[in-house]
Amino acid sequence: MLFMDKYRKHLESAKKHEAERYEFIKEQIRPQRKRHVINFVNKVFEFMVLALVFGGVAGVVFWNVNNGLNSSASVPGQNMPSVQPEHTSVVSESTAPESTSAIYTAPIENINKKDMAVIEEQNRASKKLSAIGDRFALSLVNIIDKNNKEAWYQSGTSNYDTSVSGMFFKKSNLYYYIIAAADIAWQKSSAAEFEDGEIVDADFISSDSSIGISVLCVAKKNISKERREKIVIPDFGSTISVSAGSNVIIAGAPNGVMYSVMTGNIIKSGISMPITDNVISLFSTDIFYTEGANGIVLNTRGKVIGFITDSYKSATGKSNIGFIGISSIIDIINGMAIGTSAPHLGIEGYDVDENTARTHNIDEGVYLSAISPGSPAYSGGMRVADVIKFIDDKEVTSLTALHNILKSYNAGDTVIVTFSRKSGKKNNIKKCRIALE
Repeated sequence: MLFMDKYRKHLESAKKHEAERYEFIKEQIRPQRKRHVINFVNKVFEFMVLALVFGGVAGVVFWNVNNGLNSSASVPGQNMPSVQPEHTSVVSESTAPESTSAIYTAPIENINKKDMAVIEEQNRASKKLSAIGDRFALSLVNIIDKNNKEAWYQSGTSNYDTSVSGMFFKKSNLYYYIIAAADIAWQKSSAAEFEDGEIVDADFISSDSSIGISVLCVAKKNISKERREKIVIPDFGSTISVSAGSNVIIAGAPNGVMYSVMTGNIIKSGISMPITDNVISLFSTDIFYTEGANGIVLNTRGKVIGFITDSYKSATGKSNIGFIGISSIIDIINGMAIGTSAPHLGIEGYDVDENTARTHNIDEGVYLSAISPGSPAYSGGMRVADVIKFIDDKEVTSLTALHNILKSYNAGDTVIVTFSRKSGKKNNIKKCRIALE
């Protein structure tokens, strides 16, 4: 028992000693861990302070740089030569806002002096062409339908386009004759309106739907002496040698508005288009087409070379203005002015020259591509694909020749038409008697 008590006391003493020994170790370890934590926290705090300082400095620098750029951009023309627009009466240089300078500012070094000279020359040429069109206003009138005047409550509801270009083209002792650039046979009562709004009565003479032209006359007695002295009868030019690339001026209502002027270039010339018993020459321009466009086409010398047409868009183009060459219709217009026209056969066709005849094994003359039902030619027995060779003893070499031959006759005259009709490989010559209309 005594031994056991001593042994127990020894164990308790050993445990107490061991505990005291570990307490010492714990006391040695705790202070070291705390110092490490404090050092780590201090480093994190220093890093955050440095980051805030660096961010603040960077922000100040960025703000100063950005502000400096904005300040330099707000001073137009500083260290930057520029081309200024021409002065206008709308906005003066002193009252124009600074922001508008950015619209017109352009570095001079990017514009070659040679290019500038070309641009200025083109601008001068364009103004000269427009001036020709402006002067042509003295030859123009607006053809209106007197029975189509709108009441104040109907304004804008009419489908009739009142802007139909009319041009004085000759005069007699009693009358001025006017070409209207439209077929206005449907008008019951016409009038000519001058640029200043004065209106005088106009008498309808005749029209031709195939070329879209009408002829009217105005009695001189209805026009004041002062105005008669201002009217200019224009000269006619020729379209026989007009080629693609030629400059043209269109006066009248090329954009649907009367007394407008547009300029451009011919992009396709000499397009042959058959009409009844004749052929016309069409030209296509690079001027944009507007619905209702009509007018007179001038060359650079101010001479009339054609009239706008929208009847042959398949040949001249759907989106650009086309016109009929004056050389192919001047005879028709002169005949209309005296109330006469060539009698009709009622055919359409194409010229057949020697080369075409040899290629297709047909005779020379005028090949018939269409015959109007009930026309003199149809009633006389002619059919599509026949080739007209003679009218009486006059040789028919082209549609133009056919038209000129028909002009020598009157409606009601009877002619003998000699034509060729192909049967298999053989061309048979036939004749028929036709009463012209």
